Amino acid sequence: MSGPEPRRRARANEALPEDLPQNAEAERALLGSLLLCNDLMAEVAPLVQAEHFYWLDHQEVFRAIAGLIADGKPATAITVKSFLPPEFAGMPVLAYLAAVCTEACVPASAAGYAQIIRQLATRRNLVGTADRLAAAARTAPIEISVADMIEAAETDLLAARTAAPASHLASMSAAEGGAWMLERIESLRAGLERSSAISTGIADLDRATSGGFQRGQLWLMAGRPGMGKTVAMTSLSRYAAREAGVLVFQCEVTRDQQWARYLADLAYVHNRPLPFGAIMKGRDLDDEDVWRLEDAQKRLAQLHLRVECEPGVSVAQIAFAVKAEKKRLAQRGLSLGVVFIDYLKFVKVSDRYRGNRVLEIGEISGALKTLAKAEDICVVLLAQLNRQVEAEGRADRRPTVADLRDSGELEQDADVVLLLYRDAFYLEKKVKGSSDPDLQTRYFERLHSLEIILGKNRAGPTSTLDLWCDVAASTIAQHARGPA
Repeated sequence: MSGPEPRRRARANEALPEDLPQNAEAERALLGSLLLCNDLMAEVAPLVQAEHFYWLDHQEVFRAIAGLIADGKPATAITVKSFLPPEFAGMPVLAYLAAVCTEACVPASAAGYAQIIRQLATRRNLVGTADRLAAAARTAPIEISVADMIEAAETDLLAARTAAPASHLASMSAAEGGAWMLERIESLRAGLERSSAISTGIADLDRATSGGFQRGQLWLMAGRPGMGKTVAMTSLSRYAAREAGVLVFQCEVTRDQQWARYLADLAYVHNRPLPFGAIMKGRDLDDEDVWRLEDAQKRLAQLHLRVECEPGVSVAQIAFAVKAEKKRLAQRGLSLGVVFIDYLKFVKVSDRYRGNRVLEIGEISGALKTLAKAEDICVVLLAQLNRQVEAEGRADRRPTVADLRDSGELEQDADVVLLLYRDAFYLEKKVKGSSDPDLQTRYFERLHSLEIILGKNRAGPTSTLDLWCDVAASTIAQHARGPA
């Protein structure tokens, strides 16, 4: 190994240097370049941090360089030596830094060296994950299940996926960003590039959100029980799956109920709807009903839709399923566009904030927002509203973002918040205990009304959309509909 010999990392049971992926020469070359040209830090900092260096000395040197540059001070061998031990690798620190400078890479190569260092750090993380999984598989106590071991490994693997930013997340200068945006506008106007938004199938909702489900965004769809969250998810996921890949994590209802909902939605006829409950029961369907369901199944088969029915799912499992689905769709020339999760309560979290539900929900929403940006998809998370909506003294039961349950971070992380409200749900209770004809008239007028309140909307105004729905047939639409 040429150059000064750096110190190993002090870590218990650490493998020998040759057993772990590392490149001391690349680390020294990058450090030397930063000492000679501080301006390179702007290019390097997004790609590599001190902990990504394998050698302890290199970590300390990088940390000192970064600290000085962040304070607006020059980082040279002379200034950096003041923040390091007197000796490195058995030689005076100034001589050590001078030797490092002699190995500096060409400035244009600095980003490439940083990427190599980052990739090797990720490989070391993979080795650690594999070692921990192997050790657990051999010696873990009986109370630790295989599922727990796999989930821990999945979480570690998700954390290891911290390579250099993807191209769609790359940084740009003001000049580059403005030029890129104008070029994109021209391409959209000329029809050379399609909008990245995926239609919700609801024209008013598309207009309000600048085209529908936007890639890189986290949407929150919330309501009290009975407001139609799963109904809306069924129709919106079906509409979206006509033009892009859609992945649904159905953690609340059973597999037969969810697929019955899709068939009821597709088989809908305005004068003879098929409730999804009747489809699940099956026995009382006549020949015409079966024919309609067979026709609905043929159209369902044409959708780019996959449903994962699990009683609970972690963010790591969601991330890996997203990666797998993207690869599967890519083989067919398609891209994954929207991921629906029904619903927040069933998303499992790490032990980091155990017992503190507010912080647990913040961890979930933050991770899903990061996933949406990293994978270039729209994530739609269903959630419950708190009981204050139905408080006795509350005259208007229409929800607001303040009614989101457990965590204000949901509102903070979400790009769009859809709040669902059905007047008929509350009117039905009043009608049962009253003979007031006006009340009954209002109930029947509002029976198929679903209000979607845009409580937050980064891409446009906050407004209320009055849509049509049939809860029993698990379908929503812009207006009262016939066959889909």
